[in-house]
Amino acid sequence: MFRKSLSLLVLTMAAGAAAAHADSLAPFGVASAYNLVALGTVDSHGVTVIAGTIGTNADVTGRVAAADKVLYGTTIGSSLNNDPYGSLATYGLVSTNGLVAGQSFNMNGGGNAFAPGSNGNINFNDGGHRVASGSSGIDFNALRTALDLETMLLAGQTANGVVLGTNQPGHNPSWLVLKGTSTTLNIFNLTAAQFADTNHNIDIEAPAGSTIIVNVDGVNVTLGTGLYYNGNQTSGDSAANANILFNFSTAQTVTINAQFNASILAPFAILTGGSQMGGTFIAAQIGQTGEVHNVEFTGTLPYDPGSPVPEPGTLMLMGTGMMSLAAAVRRKMSTK
Repeated sequence: MFRKSLSLLVLTMAAGAAAAHADSLAPFGVASAYNLVALGTVDSHGVTVIAGTIGTNADVTGRVAAADKVLYGTTIGSSLNNDPYGSLATYGLVSTNGLVAGQSFNMNGGGNAFAPGSNGNINFNDGGHRVASGSSGIDFNALRTALDLETMLLAGQTANGVVLGTNQPGHNPSWLVLKGTSTTLNIFNLTAAQFADTNHNIDIEAPAGSTIIVNVDGVNVTLGTGLYYNGNQTSGDSAANANILFNFSTAQTVTINAQFNASILAPFAILTGGSQMGGTFIAAQIGQTGEVHNVEFTGTLPYDPGSPVPEPGTLMLMGTGMMSLAAAVRRKMSTK
């Protein structure tokens, strides 16, 4: 109830600025350029509640950014072909508080790495180098505040798509069918139980090219089976699902245990998984995952259906009231 009410407050405050900036170029600001982003969470006094670490040692084909540390060595930047926002990234690897001694990274693309100190080893196979001082190119405090607000804005949208359910005529009986008809924006609401159903894959049916937002309720959320889009399941670096975003505005944990090609916004959650993933993945903290593929989210996010969301930098300029609301959310989440 707290989060729903807060979403409505934010939408009301933001309505007057809906036309301030169209965010078609970077739906998550600088985070749009990264495959994995760990924001961390802080309380109202700025004390860390969840450390913004990335703890996977699976291969990541895009860029990686952690508000704290990237804990384990892995291969980064192997495939940046689907890279519409790459120019926003200063570095291919951002490990704000340095690396862990004994860990070794292979940078196969994405450019230089930002990692203060001398711990860890980075093999640059694309000619980059390590930067140990100065700015990472990411203001994580500002980014965190903006994306906290963004997840609420999305959660407050009215669904215009229908969850048809299972065993639908003309559809595979093993599918949970979501049906949208808009050629621009389709919004769905799923419960944690529907997302976790181990007997039915999720099939999203919507016009090709439309933006698809799936708001998933629940505190501890696990994907039970695979994800399909118009009857097809994609994998690897395919951009076929680059317009699909799953928004977890109330989640504290999100677990992906089945093949999943879509982006995730879960700024209060710890994200983990054991299966291949392809998308833009933004969470408070990221643990072990399956192989992660670089598929940057290219949909257009709404204020109200049909209206653009401002980029995180613009959200930061929309007043102390909205930033106070974001702080209230962090306080609420940290007491759960």
